[in-house]
Amino acid sequence: MTAPEKRLPGSVAELPNSAPRYVGRPIDRVEDPALLTGRTQFIDDVVLPRMLHCAILRSPHAHARIASIDTREAEKLPGVVAVVTGEDAKRWSNPVMTVPPGWGTHCLATEKARFVGEPVAAVAAASRYVAEDALELIAVEYEPLPAVADARKALELGSPLVFEENGDNVMLRKLFTWGDIDGAFAGAVHVVQREFRWNRLGANPLETFGVVSQWDELAGTLTCRGSFQAQHHFAMARAMVFNLPLNRVRFISHPHGGSFGGKGGARGTDITALLSRKAGGRPVKWIEDRMEYLAGGASQAWDRHYDAALALDAGGKVLGFRVRLLDDLGATAEGWGAVSAAKPLTSFTGCYAIAAAQYDLTIVATNKLPGSPYRGMGPPPHNWVLEQLMDLAARELALDPAEIRRRNFIAPDAFPYTIASGNEYDSGDYAAALDAALAMGDYPALRAEQARLRAEGRYLGIGLVNTIEPGVFDWNAYAIVGQPGTGVPEGATVGIDLFGKLTIKVGFALEGQGQYTVAAQVLADWFTVDIADVRVIALDTLSAPPHFGPGGSRLGVALTGAVLGAAQRLTEKLVAVAAGLFRTPPEHVELRDGRIGVKGRPEASMPFQEVAQTMLARSDLLPPGVDPNPEATYVWTAPGRTPADDQGRAKSYLTAANACHLVLVEIDVETAQVHIKKYWIADDCGTRLNPANVEGQTQGGVAQGVGAALLEEAVYDEDGQLRTSTFMDYLLPTIYEVPMTEKRALCTPSPFTPLGAKGCGEGAMHTTPGAILCAINDALVPLGLELREVPASPQRLWTLLRQAKR
Repeated sequence: MTAPEKRLPGSVAELPNSAPRYVGRPIDRVEDPALLTGRTQFIDDVVLPRMLHCAILRSPHAHARIASIDTREAEKLPGVVAVVTGEDAKRWSNPVMTVPPGWGTHCLATEKARFVGEPVAAVAAASRYVAEDALELIAVEYEPLPAVADARKALELGSPLVFEENGDNVMLRKLFTWGDIDGAFAGAVHVVQREFRWNRLGANPLETFGVVSQWDELAGTLTCRGSFQAQHHFAMARAMVFNLPLNRVRFISHPHGGSFGGKGGARGTDITALLSRKAGGRPVKWIEDRMEYLAGGASQAWDRHYDAALALDAGGKVLGFRVRLLDDLGATAEGWGAVSAAKPLTSFTGCYAIAAAQYDLTIVATNKLPGSPYRGMGPPPHNWVLEQLMDLAARELALDPAEIRRRNFIAPDAFPYTIASGNEYDSGDYAAALDAALAMGDYPALRAEQARLRAEGRYLGIGLVNTIEPGVFDWNAYAIVGQPGTGVPEGATVGIDLFGKLTIKVGFALEGQGQYTVAAQVLADWFTVDIADVRVIALDTLSAPPHFGPGGSRLGVALTGAVLGAAQRLTEKLVAVAAGLFRTPPEHVELRDGRIGVKGRPEASMPFQEVAQTMLARSDLLPPGVDPNPEATYVWTAPGRTPADDQGRAKSYLTAANACHLVLVEIDVETAQVHIKKYWIADDCGTRLNPANVEGQTQGGVAQGVGAALLEEAVYDEDGQLRTSTFMDYLLPTIYEVPMTEKRALCTPSPFTPLGAKGCGEGAMHTTPGAILCAINDALVPLGLELREVPASPQRLWTLLRQAKR
């Protein structure tokens, strides 16, 4: 019977180091020298022998039958090696698995195309230029069908059906009720209700998706190199698509320039795999161009119609919260975008102690690009709705926005706290974050300045928003849309070489958020070495321990747990060896400050490196049962997770970071321009493993939040034609629109995680859109106007302002 696993350190003070040098400090990133000197190999840098290049022919129609495809002329073009169509996809692959199930198709359109930009055929040629020329020689005969591009029309009887075999366009419809919601609204003194519209937007990484696939028909294997965010997840899906054993599918994730959900290149991966198979196993590369990304990639999320209400008592206490959401997922459910409608359950009632809530969810299909995940995975629109309602309630009750929030906060002594929708918040002090933001911005002075300038005819608004950032995701959070599973593993292997240097092996590539630095910090402090003595290496899916990688504000916490667990197991091996050398029981030996020695006897110790060298070079000195390998692996997963019940309630996301944003904006009523004048953030993500990383994540989240609030929108016309297929039309924020924020860090450590850290990777994206929109509506109060559609683009705001002049 083995001894129980030791508990991982819950704080920095529990590390075997009297004076940690790295954890909790803003250490420069170990990844950056290679990145800054151009030595990092991105996927487009990969050149393999006999490699071919892929170009993809896409549907110009939102909805059309494919009567015929003639590829003969394309096949004759010099340099063309292979051409594939939907017939090849049907012969050699399966439809992709979807969530919800039953709403997927093959990587190439078969009987019909369901959205503009859907792949119809593809070419592999000696160069991308030849492949693109060959596309023009493919003759496709389409029979256009009526399209549906509006979620509300998709529900109507007689609407065009995206999948005829499913009978209607409803992917999922479910009502969730937590607590006595009818009683809450029946007993309310005040009810605040509004409809809201959040339009499509998405991640826009500098580097689009890229992949090189190679099929070995003799060995029955598929090898894919690419900019994969979650390589093991990709590999499992490809095994199912191609009917391959998982150990015959090898994925190699290359460093890539960000993701935030935007690296979902499943179709491109499958198409290049088919082309490689048809080309006799030659490797095939495809690099997505920007127009392909915007029209046919993982570029769009959150196409939502809300009808929401708060029930309040006479004193401003929120009794109940109702949300009806109509979510337009686009043509298929292949992109896992539906999980974004499930994630709000993890923080449905925000920072507030609301006993009753209801979620009436409908997800529909339309003839638009399938929705994908995006940073925040769904709560940012939900938070915007809740926080707008809190402001509206404050106005109705003549309360300050800060006061109504304070009256409804979960109390600091109530944690761990289970919210109405079932998730458990680990810790927090929301009033402290509110007070910190108000103090930074000198809130009374801000209100006084606002009143003075309003009297001069200027329109200043103040936004004050508190939100939760759920961290360390679990599959059970997405059970309501058909995602199975509980537990998301993250593994690491830690080893010591003959010269005493340390290596950490992980299953994910560089993505820009500094995770390798965090891993190196943790291990350097565990063994009390210089951080330069630690190297982090990414392994492929067949070599790495079980892993998921970045996503869901989890990797900092999960990787810390994996590295600490592996270090702890490795230390136990070292202790066993040292105990034999010291001729003392292992329980009397410990690691402290980089040395293995007898407890209470500093003179009876030796550097841990010498113990590792003994294992590698003097196996004759090892005690029975200890192998000569100074290496250990640990796979961490969040503790205490529970399966979801029929109402979606579960302990899902492990941590609940929180933030309060205070923002001052001014609206130029003549041009409808919104100027962000000042921005303050107080946030609490527990122990900050590397404050510089958190700073970068927060500021980056603000940039994406500004884009969501003011600029970014994927626009379709009523026929399903995309009108924003370039950056001339799809507007991104620049340094001129994104303010440098003033920040203050708070810390309520998580009692559930290694070192007390909380997830912080999505951060300000949860809060910034709501804060800016609340400020805009505050500025519009003198005009009697409300803006309830995102983004608050100049055109949309100008149209609204014209109403005040009629």
